[in-house]
Amino acid sequence: MPHDQFDFQPTASRNRVRLLRTNDGRVMLQYQESLSVVQVMLVGRPDGVRPGGRDSSLQFLSSRFDSDSDVPAGNPISPQEWMELDREFTQFQQRRKAATQGAVEAQSQGDVETASTLFRAACDDAIHALAIIAFARRRHPSQQLSAACQELIPNLTAQKWVAQANRRCVMGNQQDALENIQRGITEVSTLLRQNGETDPDSNANIRDMKIVERSIEQASSTSSQSPGTVPVTG
Repeated sequence: MPHDQFDFQPTASRNRVRLLRTNDGRVMLQYQESLSVVQVMLVGRPDGVRPGGRDSSLQFLSSRFDSDSDVPAGNPISPQEWMELDREFTQFQQRRKAATQGAVEAQSQGDVETASTLFRAACDDAIHALAIIAFARRRHPSQQLSAACQELIPNLTAQKWVAQANRRCVMGNQQDALENIQRGITEVSTLLRQNGETDPDSNANIRDMKIVERSIEQASSTSSQSPGTVPVTG
């Protein structure tokens, strides 16, 4: 989106990832991707599109099913609609990674409000991506979508818990943060075992989550308000 469409003020300056407020009060996320600068909406679909008047393709397509049915009540989902859901999955993944990077940058500068906002966005985007996977795996005829990849579930689940724990920690709630990351470690370990891994502790997701756990424990013992967490990347 061209910059001249907006009267904006950056709320996280000096960062590779910034929050921008548009002239109509919406918040955008700006980040560097390869050689270009990307601007996306922080809430709803990153591209701002509202499929069928809904907040997302997932919400629009889900509305055509009864909760206990795998057959849509109206028209079948077209190949183009499945492709759009796949594209939405990619958009949410890209925004989640940018939000996580921006949160870490803001946290390192002591900008608690921006860090909290971006960690929450990263958590919400991981949850949305997981919901797309669940929908596609249940209802896509062949499950041959990148958004139906079961192998992504442990990583996205780890991302969700790490973002949630980091948000608690940056707000000074170390005990809540510790409980969150420990619940996350348990859930991801269970998912990995279900996928056939006999030694979840050797998995990169678990190793990174335990680094975050140790960082939070250290912050809690020293009563620090801005611990040096290590987010899971993926």
